[in-house]
Amino acid sequence: MPICYVTVQHGFNRMIMAAARNQAMSRNSFAPLKVTDMKPNTILLSAFALSFATALQAQYAPPDPAGLEGVIVEKYYVADANDAADADGGTNLSAGSTTYRVFVDMLDGYKLLAIAGYVDHDLTFNTTTEFFYNEDRGDAFGRLINDIHLDKNTVAIDSWLTMGAASDAHWGVPKGEDTDGTVVGGVNNDGGSNAVVGGLLVNNAPEMGLPLTQSDGLYLDVAAPPTTVNVGEAPTIFNEPGGSSFTTQEWALGVLGGIGSPLPGNKVLIGQFTTDGVFSFCLNFWLKIPQDLICSTIDCHENLEFYGNLLESDTAGTAISGDNKFTHPTLCFNSATSVVDCLGTTGGTALPGTPCDDGNPDTGDDIWTEGCVCSGVTGITTTDALASMVKVHPNPTNDLLWISLSDPAGRNVSIDLTDGLGRSIQRMDLGRPGGPWQGSMDLTDVSSGVYTLIFTVDGHMHTERVIKQ
Repeated sequence: MPICYVTVQHGFNRMIMAAARNQAMSRNSFAPLKVTDMKPNTILLSAFALSFATALQAQYAPPDPAGLEGVIVEKYYVADANDAADADGGTNLSAGSTTYRVFVDMLDGYKLLAIAGYVDHDLTFNTTTEFFYNEDRGDAFGRLINDIHLDKNTVAIDSWLTMGAASDAHWGVPKGEDTDGTVVGGVNNDGGSNAVVGGLLVNNAPEMGLPLTQSDGLYLDVAAPPTTVNVGEAPTIFNEPGGSSFTTQEWALGVLGGIGSPLPGNKVLIGQFTTDGVFSFCLNFWLKIPQDLICSTIDCHENLEFYGNLLESDTAGTAISGDNKFTHPTLCFNSATSVVDCLGTTGGTALPGTPCDDGNPDTGDDIWTEGCVCSGVTGITTTDALASMVKVHPNPTNDLLWISLSDPAGRNVSIDLTDGLGRSIQRMDLGRPGGPWQGSMDLTDVSSGVYTLIFTVDGHMHTERVIKQ
């Protein structure tokens, strides 16, 4: 049961209590306020809750923090020279600036109630340079951007905060989960001040995953994203150029009753941030527990509270008053130290050397290369016989790579070592061996990385992934 702070916490409680009344909730989720902080309706609600506390005998059960799967940071876009040269959107966008999107990832059924700063629990968004602010038609909050302006200059990579919305009509979703195409990049873009032929936002840098010309993470649902509620003094760093740091203990952005994603996976967007500097944040937020998972006593929590810096005092005292407060390793982020995978996701599994799909049916054994290019080998016809014939060891290797072929007799054999772009590094033509063959490749002078070893036997091909340490 949360400690009720005098500023934002008190206002946030009122916001949540309004949602409770709207949904005819009968339980008191929060610890009673100090009498000096109470409003008359709060006193009545607390008295009402206490009058029923002794009548309920069901067993108390603490909430499960697994409702939060983590915070996901997506590399949404990397600006190129044409984007930076656009004057319509402003002058503080540099080539190489990265647009990050931040999602709260919850189990299905959970809802995000608010992101907030509380006493001794800072909410922070920072960059070592400045956040890009689109001066043309941008806004400090995603919900206030008119969707008909998303195809103008660099509006689509403006910096803002949100609760689910990426415009007044669109939900913000991970690019890989966006199923309704794109409306912002390339031919859909007006080309900005320089009327660039082909439009802006066309960069296809591998580190940002899907390009905006393919998927823009803007999803139209039957229901538009809900209206948000501000409590306290809102940030101003996204209102004009030059904003670089926001730290607060006295502000909350929420949705009455909470918000979930319209798509499976339940990832709710809370902000988009474009900068050419190091981007960092530390978050606090509350999640609403699904009604069917709340236990049946008057003490049962209806919310989970997550803090970037959980204090001992947060969980001190009785178990009931502090056992819905948690932290999580993804609540704080720094782009200089966090590992982002080849799909632009922090903590993701699409790392160099892992399988992927390059979308080409004529290739096989597709993998992410060191440069985050999903690359396969053309013309592969792998058979069980070829796979069982080949042995490669040690793998990974520092120097020699030993290769053995158990039964190539009478067949024309070649072996190629290629890099992630398909370029040949080494080649061995074995001709037609008279029986089992064994040999080695010296990789001592080959750069560390992931390579593909291609065996061609009478026109049939088999590949092995090789890692040089």
